[in-house]
Amino acid sequence: MAGNRDYNFERYLSAKKAIDDTALNHNVLDRLKAHLPQSSRSSPLHILELGSGIGTMVERLVEWGLVQWVDYTAVDADEAITRSAGGRLERWSQEHGYKIAGDSPGRASIQFSACQISITFECADVHQYFEIQSGKKQWDLGVAHAFMDLVDPAETVPRFCQLIKPGGLIYLTLNYDAETVLLPPVDYSFDEKIMRLYNKSMDTRQFRGKKTGDSRAGRHLLLHLRQAKAEILAAGSSDWVVFPSSNGYTKDESYFLHFIVHTIFKELNGHASVDRRRLNSWADQRHAQVEKGELIFIAKQMDMLARISGVRHSQ
Repeated sequence: MAGNRDYNFERYLSAKKAIDDTALNHNVLDRLKAHLPQSSRSSPLHILELGSGIGTMVERLVEWGLVQWVDYTAVDADEAITRSAGGRLERWSQEHGYKIAGDSPGRASIQFSACQISITFECADVHQYFEIQSGKKQWDLGVAHAFMDLVDPAETVPRFCQLIKPGGLIYLTLNYDAETVLLPPVDYSFDEKIMRLYNKSMDTRQFRGKKTGDSRAGRHLLLHLRQAKAEILAAGSSDWVVFPSSNGYTKDESYFLHFIVHTIFKELNGHASVDRRRLNSWADQRHAQVEKGELIFIAKQMDMLARISGVRHSQ
């Protein structure tokens, strides 16, 4: 039964890395590469990431060859996830032949190709972090990966922009934009109802009096960035598209799909307008489709790169 299944969020974050890599918009990424300033040992690039999770964006920046000398601040509200990020990055570094050292609790340095990325892990709610840093340090690049649809972007974007230096960059990736598709259908009308209510739940969800989601974050972020006086340099789709190959799914794809189905079920289980038995049956059929290698999953998302108002670079 759907309600008896159990999934681990950290395992989900790991499972979706390859899926995210495929989804990321390469035009937006190319513009990021073109606009990033040069760094050196004496003048490192300062990067701030919100919702850093298990550190997959750090891995990407190294794998993509985007960074050389970096002072990286990784902020996440989940204490367990923040603790595990250092261990994951240590394993990842060893697998890739990089050197990693823990400078002190909550800090680590990765050395690669005569370059270095120094990471500080901060466990804090994003709003708390904004208060702590207000009027203090500013960064060259702000990053938020698959995060801005989990907060109120209308409030978060302007405060995030304030932490970036004039002329600095803000890179927002995998922002959900109002549409999830699961194929083949179980029941057309019920499928539509489920996804309509799931999107609505994102728009009404709150934690400690704060809005914690926006089902149309992708399109809304373009407005919020402009209202914050940031210049949009690039934007484009970064849809998740997962489908079975002739060999079915990879283990990570299978786990990812099960987790998505369970997340939708858990969000709507007990909803006043959803029949519980029907929802259980729907979720069980979706999980069965994954097990049989039949489910196709699509989620509409957007990436964007913006420059904070102030000094203009020459690119």
